[in-house]
Amino acid sequence: MILDVRFATGASAMAGLVILHIASRKDSEENRRVSFARGMGFVLAGVFLVVLPLVTWCASLRTASANPAHAVSPASVLWLAGYLDAAFLWIIWNIGAYGHRPPVPGENRWDSNWGESYSPELKRRLLGPVFERLESENGVGNLVIDIGSGAQPVSKFLAARPGRKFILMDIAAKERMAGDSLYLRADVEGVLRSASFSYRKAVVRICRFLGKDLRAIAAPELATTLIFSDILNYVDFRRVVGGAAKFLQPGGRIVITNLPTRGIREEFSPNGLKRNEDLCAFLREEDWEIESTEFPCRAKGATDESEELIVLVARKRSVGI
Repeated sequence: MILDVRFATGASAMAGLVILHIASRKDSEENRRVSFARGMGFVLAGVFLVVLPLVTWCASLRTASANPAHAVSPASVLWLAGYLDAAFLWIIWNIGAYGHRPPVPGENRWDSNWGESYSPELKRRLLGPVFERLESENGVGNLVIDIGSGAQPVSKFLAARPGRKFILMDIAAKERMAGDSLYLRADVEGVLRSASFSYRKAVVRICRFLGKDLRAIAAPELATTLIFSDILNYVDFRRVVGGAAKFLQPGGRIVITNLPTRGIREEFSPNGLKRNEDLCAFLREEDWEIESTEFPCRAKGATDESEELIVLVARKRSVGI
């Protein structure tokens, strides 16, 4: 009888483990969502892994206690206790591993949170008037680089025009060319290091996108507008803005929208933007002409702009920046 009980509980437990493994897989974005089917999978796993074996053991022990000929042996009790310990420990371990799964080599930590929380409607309200003003002044130009574009690129609020091209760079971008847009998957701090592989790879892809022969280029085509949207908290903002400025033509503009305290704080760079005054001071030191600074979300009567959401436009004065 003991062997029958062990076989029954073992088979049930193995079925539960298989179901739980399938239910907790995270191979795709769809599997990350807690759906009804996955919920039922966890319920069935619990039934096969815990409930049925427990019922089987309790029934066998009750039968044995009611029939002196089949007395409960210490080995049976130890088997039951050991099984329950193993089952619950395995469940706790699996839940912990599922909830705190370490990153897989090659996996991008931003893939599961790629700028989705940054409302496109709010950004349209903030940047729409800025882009309209720049367009009316012919201040956008034909080559726009959107750095840290995220899942909802604000550069797409700009109108498509003949000859205008967009380069969208993000650490979690899905690399592709689509019409007038090139999407680059890259860490911007790595791309700005000219000796890095990321830099060379980006240059090759950009030249192909712009229809340029890399070997025949005497001077690179420079951008007319750079956009930084909700990225300066996560990078060394001085290095990134200063490095990207080398690819901006004289008279070109940068458009920045940033809230220093907003975002995934554990991912913030130690050299990220902490105060808006630091950004403005840096731009002035680097000889940028700050054309406008707006604080559209500042509370009425507030005077401290250091940690408010800023929308800034600046023009590159000289070739030396």
